[in-house]
Amino acid sequence: MAKVPMKTTPDAILKNTARRCRELGIVVPTFAQMREPLVADSLLEQRLGKTGLSDLDPVNLFRITWKNEPVTEGGGFNGGNWIEFPSEMTGVPARIVGIIGKHFPTGSHKVGAAFGCLVPRLISGQFDPTEHKAVWPSTGNFCRGGVFVGSLLGCQSVAVLPEEMSSERFRWLEFAGAEIISTPGGESNVKEIYDEVGVIRDTRPECVIFNQFEEFGNAVWHYHVTGALVDEIFDHIAAPTDRLAAFVSATGSAGTLATGDY
Repeated sequence: MAKVPMKTTPDAILKNTARRCRELGIVVPTFAQMREPLVADSLLEQRLGKTGLSDLDPVNLFRITWKNEPVTEGGGFNGGNWIEFPSEMTGVPARIVGIIGKHFPTGSHKVGAAFGCLVPRLISGQFDPTEHKAVWPSTGNFCRGGVFVGSLLGCQSVAVLPEEMSSERFRWLEFAGAEIISTPGGESNVKEIYDEVGVIRDTRPECVIFNQFEEFGNAVWHYHVTGALVDEIFDHIAAPTDRLAAFVSATGSAGTLATGDY
């Protein structure tokens, strides 16, 4: 975990964080509520019913879950979104099930990884939303997810991504209020992103780097939330003689591998 620059004590930062949450009406969900969102209180459910899946509204923190209804506006929760691939398609007798991340805010489960990185800093007094800026380096969805989560939590964000990424992505980041730093190249130019991150770390003390490759919160979120979902799905579909042979993940930062640890 990267060292966080602080001008004051954690207790003072926590007071700033609590004040920001009160001002913006922010309620931070627990991992337990992300695993079982059906237990959210009635007032939150009413707010969710009037809010789009990817709206920049703090209530959408409760939609950082695998169990959103597959709708874009005003949806509630379900038992999870998954699909089983038939043997006629896979060519193997093993039952293969895939979990679907499309129905997260922003269309990607990376909002969960970003939540797992930022929130522990906020609640431990290591990130001051009134002074610090969250830096999200990524070629893709982690950057977008971080800006989304940061916006919902009242934090300023800096998005660092390659200049050749889609114009839609840049428009959305601008809409979400992020400072945008574009680096040379495209999706394969990861080195250039982290070269820029090094410059930010050395020259901008107000910036806190959230590097998904080194932040333990990435794996922690997947362990507690994604792991629990996979366990539930297996219990739901398994025949008495079935056994769970493996969890397979095509990883980027490897956070999803913690699901297998669960």
